[in-house]
Amino acid sequence: MDKQQMRKAILAGIRQPQIPEKVVNARAFGILTGTGENQTRKIQSAIDMLSEQGGGRLILPEGIYLTGALQLRSGVELHLESPNTILRFINTEIENHYPVVYSHWEASPCLNYSALLYARNANNIAVTGPGVLDGAADQNHWWNWHHQVEEAWSENAVDLQQHDRLTLRSMNMEGVPVEKRCFGPGHFLRPNMVQLIGCERVLLQGFKIINSPMWQLNPVFCRSVIVDGLTLSSHGSNNDGCDPESCNGVWIKNCCFDTGDDCISLKSGRDRDGLAANTPCENVLIENNDFADGHGGIALGSEMSGGIRFVLADNNRFSSPNLTYALRLKTNARRGGFVENVMLSGSVMSAVHGAAVHGTMLYEDGRNGDMLPVFRDITIEDIEAHGGDYGIFLEAFPEVPITGLVLRNIRIDGVRKTLRSMNWQNPVIDNVIINGKQFPRPGWVRILGVPSPGTQLKAEGDAFPGETLAFSWEISKNGIDWVHCGMGDHLSLPKEAAYVRVTASDKRGNTETSRVYTVLSDGAVNPVSRLICRGMLPERNLFPDEHITRAELAEMLVQLADPTLTRPVPTDSTEKSICLAVANRFFPLDKQGHVYPNSTVTRQEMASVAMQACGVSYRNASSTMPVCADVGDVAANYGTNVARALYFGFMSLKDGRFWPQRSVTVGEAIAIIDRVADFAGL
Repeated sequence: MDKQQMRKAILAGIRQPQIPEKVVNARAFGILTGTGENQTRKIQSAIDMLSEQGGGRLILPEGIYLTGALQLRSGVELHLESPNTILRFINTEIENHYPVVYSHWEASPCLNYSALLYARNANNIAVTGPGVLDGAADQNHWWNWHHQVEEAWSENAVDLQQHDRLTLRSMNMEGVPVEKRCFGPGHFLRPNMVQLIGCERVLLQGFKIINSPMWQLNPVFCRSVIVDGLTLSSHGSNNDGCDPESCNGVWIKNCCFDTGDDCISLKSGRDRDGLAANTPCENVLIENNDFADGHGGIALGSEMSGGIRFVLADNNRFSSPNLTYALRLKTNARRGGFVENVMLSGSVMSAVHGAAVHGTMLYEDGRNGDMLPVFRDITIEDIEAHGGDYGIFLEAFPEVPITGLVLRNIRIDGVRKTLRSMNWQNPVIDNVIINGKQFPRPGWVRILGVPSPGTQLKAEGDAFPGETLAFSWEISKNGIDWVHCGMGDHLSLPKEAAYVRVTASDKRGNTETSRVYTVLSDGAVNPVSRLICRGMLPERNLFPDEHITRAELAEMLVQLADPTLTRPVPTDSTEKSICLAVANRFFPLDKQGHVYPNSTVTRQEMASVAMQACGVSYRNASSTMPVCADVGDVAANYGTNVARALYFGFMSLKDGRFWPQRSVTVGEAIAIIDRVADFAGL
């Protein structure tokens, strides 16, 4: 099915709501503005009466309407008549203004505070007009319930929401009946701004949302939903823009997204609940939208246990350097589910912070589960993008490789790393150019073993899926003049060599050359020798049992750093290695700009160093905790990196414990950095 056929098929299943022609002005119900009085009862009475009379349009003229939770009813259109028509929701005495109702919270059903604008099992409903929905959330209301960990060195602060979030997740996994999942007063699960559950024929058109407590739009189990011309501008934690969940037939068009989390995120239930409901999010058309700030522009997941399919995103614009990923796929082995028959086309990404395309199965819980997800039949074509950590980053578990992947007519420039292709199966790559290089092509190339005179070396390269590489060897006496000395995977190193390197080439003649390796007199294969031959270890006496300092660790990390990054500069060190480590966020700065080069490094800090230095990109990957006996000792802001450092084998448990507060020794650091360098292809 091509793009036009897919678009036509999706639109064939979407219908506009049928709203009767009856028009009623809110003033007729005594609804007042500018008085500071709560108008909830009057507005709700007007909605209820209009619905009971068969439906119609309720006009809210210019003014500020102070209200608590409102519930939309069948046949009613709420029309915000003027740009100065503002529904401002009350942010104090929450339990008095937001009743506990059946809700979905992060795709898990429960009883919780009502969404600010709520509907359940209503048909033919609409909210239209150029006015504003103001959730009145700020740092002292709603948003202060949650501290979000977004970066490797995020502050570790109190998260009031965390206990309730984990409780709900446990209830989900254990199959606790929904009626016993009671939250609301005394709990800290923030309500969504607009949540519509089990509704059909929905139109949301023209208005603006600001200051949402949590997700801004969340239709759940809905059919025929049209989101047209909205401005979604809210920058609190988890302030996703539009999150259709297990919906069939969604058309998102002409909108402007400027959000504190994903702009659009398609979902289909979490874990056991999502698998039991088994209702995919499907037949979604996303076109002619502008994406500014946010984690992902168009995200699929992470709550996708019921699957996501038949999604077309076309003719969209991504324009902010604050946008982390333009297209984002995210799931894990606890969620399961599938993403299939997805097409991203005809889009311009003038500025991206993380990657134009980013997909991972290591989001949050990662490999900690037995419900393996699936990515298949994904087409990305006619794309222009600029900037970011990566051009394209797509990875899957080896047991479930990405199949049916098509990358066609793609131009990406100005990225730090071109591509990560982990477990792709027989992809179609046509006219893909990243940083001026044509793909497919070889990735990293390295030499295994430790070069010393007469030793047998082996070349290894990152071949594109389904391809093989040819290797050509060179040696040098001075590191400047190079002499060809052999072909093939293996080389018996000539005695006159002081330096050695190897070049890989594919069938199209594209080449990639390894770093220069120093030939050592002692060819013993161990982490110390491997770091020395790669120029990653200073030539001085080492004391493996001593605790390593940040300054000593920084010297080992230089070869893993991007030398073009120069800011910020620490106030307490001018050493080049320290400055590079800070610029690459291997180490954090405190509020005074200090890096503390002589301080030692704990094991949980080392996990963050390893994940920052290994070259993979997991910005805004939510937070999880490792599986270990002493998980309670791991700080929340280090948890995700500890879990991933264990998964990739950079670090390991001892007696089932991670020992997060222990200082890392020189010997431990060398072993860890050696594994990180191998992973990065050095």
